[in-house]
Amino acid sequence: MLRSLVLVLLLANAGFYAWRHGWLNEFVGASPDTQREPQRLKQQVNANQLTVVEPPSAPVAPSSPSPAASDAATEAPAPASSATAAVNAGRTICVEAGPFTVAEQTQVEATLKPVLGASAWSTETVAVPGQWMAYMGPYVDADMLARKLNELRRIKGLSFEEIHSPASLSPGLSLGRYGSLDEANAALNSLKLRGIRTARVVTVRQAMEVQVVRVAQADVNTQVALSAVKLPQGKGFAACRL
Repeated sequence: MLRSLVLVLLLANAGFYAWRHGWLNEFVGASPDTQREPQRLKQQVNANQLTVVEPPSAPVAPSSPSPAASDAATEAPAPASSATAAVNAGRTICVEAGPFTVAEQTQVEATLKPVLGASAWSTETVAVPGQWMAYMGPYVDADMLARKLNELRRIKGLSFEEIHSPASLSPGLSLGRYGSLDEANAALNSLKLRGIRTARVVTVRQAMEVQVVRVAQADVNTQVALSAVKLPQGKGFAACRL
């Protein structure tokens, strides 16, 4: 019986295989390829030359510029030089001139009044300390000056310099400058102990009070006007010192 069952299974498998490959279409009337519809492929003409064409995209309408953008485009920008000039014209700085002596200050005020208003500037009083110097000279000829220089160079640790101004002290030699008369006299005594006999103390500048003229807020036009003003000793206005 087992042999009969095996034989039946072999026959069933062989029949399915024959039907699957279409060998039994004429006998059973049912084909395994009915869903494939191969006859439609035979009806296509040059199917390998077909090309898929994409539909054309809709044209994009150009956007119209906004009124603000049109106005900005038609408006010409102001020249950079004009803008810079406008900024500089409104900028003010502090300028001052001096120092001037009391006698010179009278001349300065008379010169500034036609250019500036009476309240446009201020006057500051500055105390200038005096100055004294241990001095040798003046020498009437170059040979005498050269001999004195050689003598001073032989003294170790001595500092000195040639003097060419003011004219009343030129040519001469300075052995030190001091802020008070007492300091100058003490230095002179020390020089004599070192063998320097011809030195003396001279006054370079007496202690005094001087005047400084200040314009706290000078715009460009004021600065130009002040640059043309002639002040005593050829002095001019410059930026204020802090």
